[in-house]
Amino acid sequence: MDHPLLFVVAPAALLPDGEADWEDLVAAQRHGPRGAFALRLFTAAGQSAGDLPALPWDGQLQGRLICDAVVPQFDPRLNAMGVYRRHSDRDGFECLDRFPLAEASNETCWFYPTHDGRFLSWERALELGLEPGAVAPDAQAAVPADYDRGLLTVLWSLLADDASLTCVGLTYGGQRIEWPRAHSLPEPMATWSLFSVNSQADVALTIEASQTVFLESSAEA
Repeated sequence: MDHPLLFVVAPAALLPDGEADWEDLVAAQRHGPRGAFALRLFTAAGQSAGDLPALPWDGQLQGRLICDAVVPQFDPRLNAMGVYRRHSDRDGFECLDRFPLAEASNETCWFYPTHDGRFLSWERALELGLEPGAVAPDAQAAVPADYDRGLLTVLWSLLADDASLTCVGLTYGGQRIEWPRAHSLPEPMATWSLFSVNSQADVALTIEASQTVFLESSAEA
């Protein structure tokens, strides 16, 4: 099923009002977030800090993957949200709402593992172009078709040992909004970190070691 609502994150002045076609929404979204980071998490049984320089630049490890995500830099301070409904009887879309993303409801969430242990993280910056977002296909049946601004939520999380929260995505009706990637260009470097989680300690998350690996050095290894 195709949910009738589409979401566009871009500067407020660029969000179409009234009637719009698909090309209008795509053009607006292309002026939205252009930076992102890819994040993968792995269990780290048997790994040591000395292993990090030899790990692959592209983040490909077999068998231990527990998280694989691309997090666009939505930056609610700079962008606005446009919500559009697909016409049921003809081509095109109707604008239902436009408002600063900073005015949306906020919710904190866990992004790193919630259980104790030792883990590897792989992080790489990307330049990307997004298409308009929609509720994830596997969750569309659970989301009402009638629009309600109160159902839109910006998710925030602490990543690693960051002191401030990072916007890690948006949901509608409690279901994630997915933003298809029109294109992406990865930076030629990535950072591997070895960290541990101990919920009984005064500091629950400890970064044991980090290592930046480069495309050239990885290819020669």
